[in-house]
Amino acid sequence: MKLHWHPFSIIPWRVRIALHEKNLSYDDVIVDVFSNQPDAAFRDINPFAQIPVLEDGGLILAESLAILEYLEEKYPSPALMPGTIEKRATARKLMCWGTDYWPPAWKKWMAPRLPKSDADPWTDESVDEGRKEIAAHLDILEPLLANADWLVGEYSLADICYAPFVLVLDRVELGEEIENRRGVAGWVSRLLERRAIQETMMPLTG
Repeated sequence: MKLHWHPFSIIPWRVRIALHEKNLSYDDVIVDVFSNQPDAAFRDINPFAQIPVLEDGGLILAESLAILEYLEEKYPSPALMPGTIEKRATARKLMCWGTDYWPPAWKKWMAPRLPKSDADPWTDESVDEGRKEIAAHLDILEPLLANADWLVGEYSLADICYAPFVLVLDRVELGEEIENRRGVAGWVSRLLERRAIQETMMPLTG
C-alpha cells in the first residue's frame, strides 16, 4: 500500500492511525499541500488534489471516510467498528460530524495562525466565532464520554476521526477547552496512551 499525505495535514492523520491500529505496512508518499500548483501526477490519482489518497493494489481511493471504511472491510482484525448495527450507525454519524462540522470552525480559529497564502480572510470576530463553535462541538461530545471511555462505548473509527483535531488543541491555545470538560479530558488522555497514536503523532514544528 501507498499513502499520499503530508506531516502537517490533519485529516490524513486519521488514516495513519487506522493503518497502525491494524498493523498494516505502507509506503509514505509526501504531497506538497502548500503548493498552489499541485503535481500533475497527483491530480491523475485525485482530480481534486486533496489528501489523503490510498493506493492498495489496483485501487486508488481518496476521502478519509471512504478509506477508513475500506480498511475496516478489507482488514477486519482488529475491529475498529462496534459489533452491533446500532452502534455502527452511531459511529458513522460521529465520523460525519467530525468531518462536516468541526473543520469549518477549525479553519476560522486557525486562520491567523497560518501563512497568509494558506489562510482564509479573517477578523477577530470570525476567529472568536471559531473558538465558540469548537467549544460547542466539545459540549456535544462531553455527555457521550461522561460514563464511557470512548464515543460509542468501545474504541472505534469515530474516536479516530476526532483524534487529530482534539489531540492538537493544546498546541493552538485551546487546551483549556479540553481541561474544562472532564469527559473529554479523560478521552484525550486515553487516546494519547494508544500505541498507534504515539507512532503517528504530528510533529511539533516544521
